[in-house]
Amino acid sequence: MKNKMADLHNALFMELETLQDEDSFRGEDGKIDQAKVELAIKRADAVSGVAGKIMELQRLQLDAVKTAFDHGIAVRMPETLGIEDARPVGGKP
Repeated sequence: MKNKMADLHNALFMELETLQDEDSFRGEDGKIDQAKVELAIKRADAVSGVAGKIMELQRLQLDAVKTAFDHGIAVRMPETLGIEDARPVGGKP
């Protein structure tokens, strides 16, 4: 993981794909293993919780940049937003 929002999106979709893949929950006998299901659900819940915190932090950073901009304060775009090269519409490069 490179710690970009695109990587977070990919990780969340991988968790979703895992939850949708019934074969990943089958034991050696071919039957659904409830322990594997419960573990996958706990893992997905943990991933979702961490992802939510990351997204809250992203929102806080974006709000801070927007507030500074609205008050005429020049700030550098945080790298973690993944838009550090963004320019205002009609802005100069």
